[in-house]
Amino acid sequence: MKIGVCIGSDKSKIAVCKKLGFDYVESCFALLAEDDEASFEAYRQELLDNDIPCLSVNCFLPGSLKVTGPDADLSALAEYVERGMKRGQRLGVKKVVFGSSGARNIPEGYPFADGMRQIFRFLSEIVSPIAEKYDIIVVIEPLSPKDTNVIRTLREGAEIVAAVDKQNVLLLGDLYHMYNVNDGPADVRMMKGILRHAHIAEPTKRVYPAKGDAYDYTAFLEALDYAGCDTCSVEAGTGDFNNDAAKAIAALK
Repeated sequence: MKIGVCIGSDKSKIAVCKKLGFDYVESCFALLAEDDEASFEAYRQELLDNDIPCLSVNCFLPGSLKVTGPDADLSALAEYVERGMKRGQRLGVKKVVFGSSGARNIPEGYPFADGMRQIFRFLSEIVSPIAEKYDIIVVIEPLSPKDTNVIRTLREGAEIVAAVDKQNVLLLGDLYHMYNVNDGPADVRMMKGILRHAHIAEPTKRVYPAKGDAYDYTAFLEALDYAGCDTCSVEAGTGDFNNDAAKAIAALK
């Protein structure tokens, strides 16, 4: 399994990631869809100079671009997704993470079933065909209840994957969010064949994992491997990236 780390659009961290031994970096979709060409190209060149790929991106949609509710605009969504994924192919991105709680949360008072239909339509009619053009898969990220009111457990995520029924719309397991809904390694194993990407953090504080932590990362990583997941990114808070990233890669490798 390849181990990466989320660095957003901060290209200054790329050389550090390579030096520490990470297999790839995970950036953010805004770099692809919103940044000017000069900023994007500088990021791409930094990856090339350091010989490390950007295999995945998170933060798919801004909260202002609604998937559900009366303000959802399929045309605007399609334009944003197309612009970002086209650049994603240039960067070598293979996986886009659909967390985006602000965009997908079903508004209070809005019919829940209608919101679910909008999510299905977004994934099947917009995301899947655009992603296919650029050889990218989208992985749905279940988020904890404090972050979202829809798609909160691996099983709920699997239900969406099954309903959309597209080979390039699959599932992500985020250890922090899993911990908050009591999903564990056994649940990961049940996702065999559809869980294709993961995020990892020390799950109680959402900091970088390190040797000596109480949580059994080995059980989680072995479950990911069993499920067929081939990439796992550290996604957590840090006040000292260089130091914490070094401890994380040592613990996980």
